[in-house]
Amino acid sequence: MDLLYNLYTGFLLILLFLAWRVVYNRYFHPLSRYPGPFIWGVSRIPYAAAYARGNLHRWVQHLHDQYGDVVRVAPDELSYRNEQAWRDIHGPSRNFPKDMRFYHASKAKAPSVVVAPDPVHGRQKRAILRAFSEPALKSHERLLRPFVDTLMQKLQQVITEKRDHAVDMTEWYNYVMFDFMSLELFGESLGCLEQGTYHPWVDMLFGSIKAWAFLSQSKYFPSLSWIIKAAVLFFCRDLLHHRTTKLTSIASKVDKGKVSELDQPTFSAYIRASKDPRSTLSEEEILSNHSFMMMAGSETTATLLSGCTFFVLKDPEIYKEISFQIRHRFSSPSEITFSSLSSIPYLRAVLQETLRMYPPLPLGMPRLVPGGGAMVSGQFVPEKTSVAVASWATYQSSSNFKDPQLFLPERWLGTGQGDEDVKAAMQPFSVGPRACPGRSLAFAEASLILARLIWQFDLELLPECFSWADQRAYIIWDKPPLLTKLTPRT
Repeated sequence: MDLLYNLYTGFLLILLFLAWRVVYNRYFHPLSRYPGPFIWGVSRIPYAAAYARGNLHRWVQHLHDQYGDVVRVAPDELSYRNEQAWRDIHGPSRNFPKDMRFYHASKAKAPSVVVAPDPVHGRQKRAILRAFSEPALKSHERLLRPFVDTLMQKLQQVITEKRDHAVDMTEWYNYVMFDFMSLELFGESLGCLEQGTYHPWVDMLFGSIKAWAFLSQSKYFPSLSWIIKAAVLFFCRDLLHHRTTKLTSIASKVDKGKVSELDQPTFSAYIRASKDPRSTLSEEEILSNHSFMMMAGSETTATLLSGCTFFVLKDPEIYKEISFQIRHRFSSPSEITFSSLSSIPYLRAVLQETLRMYPPLPLGMPRLVPGGGAMVSGQFVPEKTSVAVASWATYQSSSNFKDPQLFLPERWLGTGQGDEDVKAAMQPFSVGPRACPGRSLAFAEASLILARLIWQFDLELLPECFSWADQRAYIIWDKPPLLTKLTPRT
């Protein structure tokens, strides 16, 4: 009898506690005055469930369309979709630390530039910026060109062997970018292009995306996090083993200085070049940043290329225009360079519009409001509130872009078609001191690869991929095959 009474009492107390939390979050929480759906405002569960299912970006877009430019998407989190929020949260005069509940905790001995505290971040970024200077871009181009040549040769070989000439361009863009970044960072290619398949480490990276999504959300539920972590670690034990093995291999290459054996300066060489203690990295920091840059410098550009290929081929007029400009500007592949491609504004506009329609990071990157609170988008936000600009929802909003669902490169050409657009609302590389420094390199890489592909082949999107962009997102997009028919130009 006492046992039943105790169980009943305990159960009742739990219910009372949950009821109190619901009432508090709805009516007395500092964020209770912000608009948003009732269930999202009283519990983190709807947000976490949408994130784990890969459709959070669509839910957030729907909520913004319903409630406006600021939405309470969790008891302690606000989502924004306007230009002002970018400046208020990420601007150079702001001091909003990253919400570390969202970010994956690395096992490296030193933090990467992504999560390093401000003084360390400044020193690390100064070292990394050398790899994005004008002389560095020329070195990167010389290292990239052989990979692009190999990509064209392999595509020619594949379509010769296949009767339908169908190629999954998502895979081949990943192959070339991961091979290139591996050479830049660790002194050797992964061999994806040569083998025509993913290296086990790349397989591990893509296979662990959903695991990262679950782990990041587990931090919001401390009482359940150990169960979620244990389950993820159990089901992903092989992936984690491959990760540990690869990190050991990376450390060995970094320690041996293998990257210095190449004729051209690499990312690693530029990062190591400075002797100034204000802009140098320890070996542990180099390892941590190389591991991060391996993913950030390859997957994101490959995603840009995949998205661009899809949207261009979906519109025959856009494909006709970009093909005409590339094929009439260049008489041979050797003429297609980083520098010469800058003379084709339409190509840059196509890539810009792809970033709007299909940003490599579709979700917001949460920051925490500092002590004392701060003004965000014209309203006071209490301290310790998690705030983020929802990238995809922002770029798909009619309050920022006219006809946001239409792929219109002309809006970036200054011809009048995009005059009504709030272009500053689109920040795929972020803004402020923690913005990605790789903007110029990413555009140059994507331009070179896309131009070479269009110059050498006629392309046609297969009908089964007409809805390719309707994807799930787990931090990054979960990309399906992009089946494209390639026909060599005569």
